[in-house]
Amino acid sequence: MTKIKILCLAILISFTACTKQEIPQVEKWEVYEITLQGPKEGNPFMEIDLNATFNMEESEITVPGFYDGNGIYKIRFSPENVGNWTYSTTSNSELLDGKKGKLTCVEAQDKNHGPLIIVNTYYLQYADGTPFYSIGTTAYQWTSVKQKIQEKTLETLKKAPFNKIRMCVFPKTYKYGNDTEPWAYPFLRKGEESDFTELNFEFFQNFDLRIKQLLEMGIQADVILFHPYDKWGYCQMGNEMNLRYVKYMIARIGAFRNVWWSLANEWDVPEIKETIDWEAIGNCLQENDPHQRFRGIHNWYNTEDHFYDHNRPWITHTSTQTSQFFNAIKWREQYKKPLLFDEMRYEGDVKSGWGNMSSEEMASYFWMAGLSGGYPTHGDTYANTADDSTEVRWWAKGGLLVGKSPERIAFFKSVMEQAPVTEMVPELNDGGEPENINNNIYKFSKQGEYYLIYVADNIANIEVKLPEDMEFEAEIIDTWNMKISPVQGKFKGLSKIDLPEKPYMAIRLTKISN
Repeated sequence: MTKIKILCLAILISFTACTKQEIPQVEKWEVYEITLQGPKEGNPFMEIDLNATFNMEESEITVPGFYDGNGIYKIRFSPENVGNWTYSTTSNSELLDGKKGKLTCVEAQDKNHGPLIIVNTYYLQYADGTPFYSIGTTAYQWTSVKQKIQEKTLETLKKAPFNKIRMCVFPKTYKYGNDTEPWAYPFLRKGEESDFTELNFEFFQNFDLRIKQLLEMGIQADVILFHPYDKWGYCQMGNEMNLRYVKYMIARIGAFRNVWWSLANEWDVPEIKETIDWEAIGNCLQENDPHQRFRGIHNWYNTEDHFYDHNRPWITHTSTQTSQFFNAIKWREQYKKPLLFDEMRYEGDVKSGWGNMSSEEMASYFWMAGLSGGYPTHGDTYANTADDSTEVRWWAKGGLLVGKSPERIAFFKSVMEQAPVTEMVPELNDGGEPENINNNIYKFSKQGEYYLIYVADNIANIEVKLPEDMEFEAEIIDTWNMKISPVQGKFKGLSKIDLPEKPYMAIRLTKISN
């Protein structure tokens, strides 16, 4: 073969390799993003519709797109099935309509366990079967404050035990330092008025970033769509704009596997109870979210008659503001859904009773909530030093944690992660008046194998009924001092176990293998 022929062959091979279009790959449950150039004239947020239909064999999923400013449109899709997918767009804009493409979904890697799913009616785990025990915290408007405080919040979360955070989309105005203006507004401001037809894309791009950063840390983002604590009118946009905004959020962040939807922080506050159509929003989420993320709605008054009807089909879990742990078994049976104690008062020093618990009480609430079969959530209202010019409290703005409960919550989490939680059942021994929650004995067990028992008050002993034909070993758990001590002897049948003369004690009983 002559040198010229060899050179021509090499050029042909090189040209073929360069012109062959590689099919992009995405991990199962990760986000595949399509970016398109389209019209930027007029008001694309209000005027342009965009969807993409993804197909693989018999699977077909239609995913909404969204406008991201400056003529850029995006579609985000999180595939659940491994294999080759094709897609085609539909739009009322010729520039965006009929775009086609392919992608290959490959198996998930490393820490990608998928979104959470519900198992055994009341419990959560990752889609790939990896256990998950929800340990929540609250930082309502952390994405609306100064960027340096947002960064401090992320640094704090990296060291904290929490794997779920309740967070608002919109900024808040409230007492205890919540009266500052946000770093950016979600909608354009015209003087003192918000124009809900004009998005501030920088605000939402930052929100995306924070959701992704939480995902990288393994933290679920319980995204609160509406709340009554604002002076900018976001809770008074009207039904049409409410639904347009909700659909935009579905398209924008719904593909991220750590996203939950919370329709409201305190839906029953009078300012929004009657002015927002909660059923329309719940149905909108159920019907339009192709990824079907969890959906809940949170109450203000902490009594059952102010709960939303958690039996509604669009609600996936029971989200409560209450510390009536003695009612947990009733609510589990009533709603047949996971029970989230999303607000059970906060550790801190504000004047309001909901926010001045001691660190010991906050940590104790985690044991009571967890052993009653629910998932507990933390909050910290102490002023912290994340900013020199404005008042910062974790529950509101994030920043730094001041209270002493997070270390004890991490200890609680480690105990629960060792337990077969998804197979356990709660049992309450009423020690007196129901309101005296500290005196109640909380039992959580997989009968015949594993038992956890907790009481906050200082009592002499706890009695537990074990199988007669099995032997168990016992451990005393000092929940505040985070110490686990074995109890001498073996136990079976009706057993009485003595406790140290101090509060916040638990017992763990484990079947002795033959």
